Amino acid sequence: MDVEEAIRVRRSVRSYEGRGVPEEVLKKVLDAARMAPSAHNKQDWKFIVVRDEEKRKELCRAAGGQAQVRDAPVVVAGITTDPEDRLPSGVSSGIMDLSIAMDHMTLKAAEEGLGTCWIGAFDQESAKRALGVPKRCEIVALMPIGYPKEPLRKKEKNRKSLDEIVSYEGFA
Repeated sequence: MDVEEAIRVRRSVRSYEGRGVPEEVLKKVLDAARMAPSAHNKQDWKFIVVRDEEKRKELCRAAGGQAQVRDAPVVVAGITTDPEDRLPSGVSSGIMDLSIAMDHMTLKAAEEGLGTCWIGAFDQESAKRALGVPKRCEIVALMPIGYPKEPLRKKEKNRKSLDEIVSYEGFA
C-alpha cells in the first residue's frame, strides 16, 4: 500500500475484532511515529502503549465512556514532555510534533490493516493519573489501535473541495 492509498482507506475505527495486535506489527506503527519530524529535532514525546484491560477501562472512563478506548486491544497515549515550548509563531511545538507523529501512526496502521481513532476528548487529569504521567507533561491524544470489525477500504469521504480550503498568496 502506498501513502496515497493509506490516506484514502484510513478512517476513524470505533469497533474492533477481539484479536490482539502482534508485537512486530505494533513496533512498525510506533516506529513510524519515531520517524516523524519535530521542531529543532527535539523529539519531546513519549508514547505509552496500553494493553492491560483494566487500564483501558480507566482510560475509557477518562474519555467519557468512548467504548473504542476500552474495546481496542491497544491504546497508545501520545505525550508531549514539554507542553510549554513555543515556536517563534507562538504555536505549541509539542502539540504540533505529537500530531504529526500520531498521524504517521494512523497511516502506518492503515498500511498494516489496522484501524485507529484519534481521541482528543478526554479528561487530562484522569488520564494522567491512570498512566502515571508527570504533571509537567501533557497527553495530546489517545489512539485505540486494532483490527477493525469492518475491513479498511476506500470510501467516499465527506470533505470540502480544494476551492473551499485553499487560497493562494493570501487569505481568501
